[in-house]
Amino acid sequence: MSDSENEHVYSDNEALLEDEETALEMAALESASEQLETKKEYINHKAALTALLEEISQSNLDWIHRCDIISSAPVVVEKADNDLDRELKFYQQGLEAAILGKQQVLKAGVPFERPSDYFAEMVKSDSHMAKIRQKLLDQQKGIQNAEEAKKQRQLRKYGKKIQQEKIKEREDQKKAALEKISTIKKRLRSGDMGDAEDFEIDIDSDGESSKRGKFGRDKTKAGKKPMPNKKRQNKNEKFGYGGKKRGMKNNTAESTADISSFSAKRNKNAKFVAPAKRGKAQRPGKAKRQRAF
Repeated sequence: MSDSENEHVYSDNEALLEDEETALEMAALESASEQLETKKEYINHKAALTALLEEISQSNLDWIHRCDIISSAPVVVEKADNDLDRELKFYQQGLEAAILGKQQVLKAGVPFERPSDYFAEMVKSDSHMAKIRQKLLDQQKGIQNAEEAKKQRQLRKYGKKIQQEKIKEREDQKKAALEKISTIKKRLRSGDMGDAEDFEIDIDSDGESSKRGKFGRDKTKAGKKPMPNKKRQNKNEKFGYGGKKRGMKNNTAESTADISSFSAKRNKNAKFVAPAKRGKAQRPGKAKRQRAF
């Protein structure tokens, strides 16, 4: 036989074996289903069940070993789809159970709260907790700095706005005053002043503040000006009071006739001595130069 004929026979044998295995599996499944279809009998042994219930019952144990809480009223939810109402009922039931449980624990004499001198080792070290605390403080400080910077920016904006309004108000006042002055000048040139009250310029617009000087002294008190300070007085004595300087040292008829500073005793034997001329020394003559040698 050739090789091709051998391969054909081998494949036919494999197909027969697979068909046999499939038939055996089907038969096993049918027998298992027949066994399952057999009706199971149920027997209600009340005595045995009651005995088992009493055996596992915890009614004879103290409450501290059972820790069971029964709510005073059943949970009634009108609409099951209302999540808020349902969660509120659960919350109320849990709160009532917590209060009743605490009362039962205290009644049993079991410690409920941690004592004040209780010491427990922390999971994290003190150095690690110090770093966390410092980080939280830095974050809080950063937030405070940011809020303070924001507040300062708002104050600067408000201050600039107020300053601009004040500058504009002063410019308007100055413009109005200049217009009134120019109108008065025109009237003076034309000789028609009209009603003088229409051209009054309010120079004391600041109220009481205009009556005070630079250092808060009252200028209008008793109609006198405030005394200048010592520095101002020294400068006045040294440089004068300002104003016109030309011709201040020229003699007048009054100054020429004034002889109050003349002393006859002091000038009785005084001799007039002409002042020495200052300048470059003159070169000696030829004869003087020859005698010098």
